[in-house]
Amino acid sequence: MSADPGESGHQEETSDTKDVAPEPAGGRRRRVELRCGFAEMARKEADAAALRALETRRLYAGRLEAIATAESAVDPAATHSAKDDAHRAFRATVAAARDRGHVEAAANDWLQAINQINAQFRLAQAAAQREREAAQALLADLTELSSTAESSEAMAVEAMAVCEAARAALAARPASETGSVDESVDEPSAEQPEDAAAIAAGAASSSPGPAALNPFLSVPPAELPKDESRQSTDWLVIDIRSPEPQVAVRLMRRESRTFGALVDRLAEGDVAMRSCWQLLLSNFVDAVTAAAIDDAFLDFEGGSPFWSQFSAAEAREVARGLAALGFRFDGFESFVGGRIPSQRDLALAVGAAGLLPARVRYWPKPEDAAALFGGVVSSGDAFIAAGAPALTLGELVRLLGRRAEPLADLWNDWDRVRPLLFETQL
Repeated sequence: MSADPGESGHQEETSDTKDVAPEPAGGRRRRVELRCGFAEMARKEADAAALRALETRRLYAGRLEAIATAESAVDPAATHSAKDDAHRAFRATVAAARDRGHVEAAANDWLQAINQINAQFRLAQAAAQREREAAQALLADLTELSSTAESSEAMAVEAMAVCEAARAALAARPASETGSVDESVDEPSAEQPEDAAAIAAGAASSSPGPAALNPFLSVPPAELPKDESRQSTDWLVIDIRSPEPQVAVRLMRRESRTFGALVDRLAEGDVAMRSCWQLLLSNFVDAVTAAAIDDAFLDFEGGSPFWSQFSAAEAREVARGLAALGFRFDGFESFVGGRIPSQRDLALAVGAAGLLPARVRYWPKPEDAAALFGGVVSSGDAFIAAGAPALTLGELVRLLGRRAEPLADLWNDWDRVRPLLFETQL
């Protein structure tokens, strides 16, 4: 038997009516609770993010104050003054010394003082650098936390607006009203709670931690050399006339092979230490050369008709007289600042050297005076042989003066370096 068309239509109408069954009032209230619950969670997260940013900003301000305090401790003027005091004490002790042992003891006291001053200065520098690095890390954290706080605040404001709209829509409808919830109230997407959770997790993980610091290791002052060790090498002296020049003489003459061999002996295969020894020995040679130039310890074997009229000692005295008048050798065959002496200046320098200007047969013309130091070089080997023949610490500190201070790391290992400088082969 076929179904009655009327009955079939009635069944379809019943089915359609069932598909669009009105939502219960309890479901609408549940949706409002979900929206407002998310808004409350977003507000709490926004407040927490704002507090984290505020705390990091406070820490950053404190770190800036710490930087100012640390940098005030890095005082080059005070360090220079302390080194001046140490050098004055050394000179006073040397002036009152009765024998070589007193001079060497004074040099060791000076070295320990310089080591302590350098260590304090480096520690102050390291502390200031640590504070700067910590402040930089806090600034990066503060930037990220501020951005997170702003986005969290925006999300909380938006979530609260949705909550209030849902509450208003619910209050405007009787509980018995049929039909679906007003579509103008947007359904919160599933991604919103996930975004809030992600922000919370990200903000928690971005809390600032301690900055990675590079430890500063200061080298303790070298112990005083034992008396037996010092006495066992007292007989060693520089001999610049030897047919086989010693390493010290070759070093002052800047022989690259000798320099490289000495660096290799001292570094003992350590690549990092090789670089350190290259710098230390190079600075040592430069300091001796500069001191030799200051004292006009020069080699005048350039064939100049003016200098050839004097012995080596007389020529150095004339050069010292020129330096006293402001015409100093620059180490590169010329005068410092381009100042050129006149014949009168040369005559004054000759007189200051204890010589009679009337006995000088050749005076350079004004156009030739600029080349007066042509072919002249510093004589570092003769200078150190005359002023520090035994290469002891006391001799070198007295000879180099303030130039000895930057070489403190070399002096700390001088007991190992000094015997090598007297060898003829490495």
